[in-house]
Parts: sequence; C-alpha cells; structure tokens
Amino acid sequence: MRQKSAVLIDDEPDITTYLSTLLTDHGWRVRAANRAADGLKLLQDERPDVLLLDLMMPEQGGLSVLVAVRKDERLKELPVVLVSGIQEKLTADYHAYIERFQHYRPDAFVDKPVDATQLLATLEQVTAIHA
Repeated sequence: MRQKSAVLIDDEPDITTYLSTLLTDHGWRVRAANRAADGLKLLQDERPDVLLLDLMMPEQGGLSVLVAVRKDERLKELPVVLVSGIQEKLTADYHAYIERFQHYRPDAFVDKPVDATQLLATLEQVTAIHA
C-alpha cells in the first residue's frame, strides 16, 4: 500500500508539530509550513494527497490559499481540509464566503482543537473520493 502524503499549512508551530506527529504516527508522510507562501511552494514542489489548511493566518489567510489552489490547473482537484478554531461570527462570515464562491469550496472542515479520530476519518474520506 502506498503511503499517503499531506501538506500542512498553519501559522502556529505547536499545531503543525501536533498534526505532523499525529499523521506520521498513522502512516502519513507530512510536509509542514508555518507561512502560506512556504506552504504554496511545498505544493508546487510535490503534489500531496491532501492539503490541511488553517483558515486564520497572518500575511495570507487560508481562504486566499484555497483560491490559489483551486485556480492552479495542477492542484485544482487536490482535496483541501480546512482546520480552524473560528468562532460563531467568523463561521457566519465563512459560510457567506463559501456561498459566494462555491467553486473554491474546500472538501471538508475540521474544528480546533482537533479531534484526532475525526481528523483521521475525514482525511481517509476525502482522499478515498479523489483516489
């Protein structure tokens, strides 16, 4: 069985360390970045099976990374899982965004703090669809 790979983009080093360790312990190969620009470079270097993307980041937010991925011909079908701890008001704003830009929709959304079992199940589900 081929090892699945993920790129993880999150501005919080503790989160990238936790998620990288979790996924690696479950047989995934993970490359992580704490800046959106660095994460986009990782995606260009080697296409992973899935992108885990924080929504709220300084400099360049997760939604702009999502749009860049969906506009990239090589990456547009890449499964994207948004991982964020957005609150109720931001959730409403996020849903309004998704309604306006449906063709940039992520494949799944996981709340922080991340439930390991839920995340692993979500990753299996979205990668199975795109296999």
